[in-house]
Amino acid sequence: FDLVLSVGATHAFGGLLPTLAAAREHLAPGGRVLIGDGFWDREPSQEAREMLGDLADLATTVDRIVADGWTPVHGHVSTRRELDDYEWSCWGSLASWALDNPDDPESAQALETATTRRSEWLRHYRDTFGFVSLVLRRTSD
Repeated sequence: FDLVLSVGATHAFGGLLPTLAAAREHLAPGGRVLIGDGFWDREPSQEAREMLGDLADLATTVDRIVADGWTPVHGHVSTRRELDDYEWSCWGSLASWALDNPDDPESAQALETATTRRSEWLRHYRDTFGFVSLVLRRTSD
């Protein structure tokens, strides 16, 4: 493929570098990868690490990508406002669904999940988590 996308899904492949290895298998010569992944913007609490994993800082994340044979050709670091909008939307839409569907057997669990995740974000990782989206090319094709 000329473009392989993985935004916010590296956990499905076992992490950043395994995701890039999978992308490499499907990428046409001269193609691009758009990858989005989290990083620690500042030192996280132990609770945040347990929730989101052993991420690196932004510079180390990029260094790992480059050492794996990729060259970033464009990037975007999400602003705090963008991350806040994402979190409010994610957990707010789940809570809204639960409130709109009180008779659904999944409603109570959905509302509990939304409440828990919103609290984790606000109390544990909001001020330490960052998100970067990078367009990558293989350093040598």
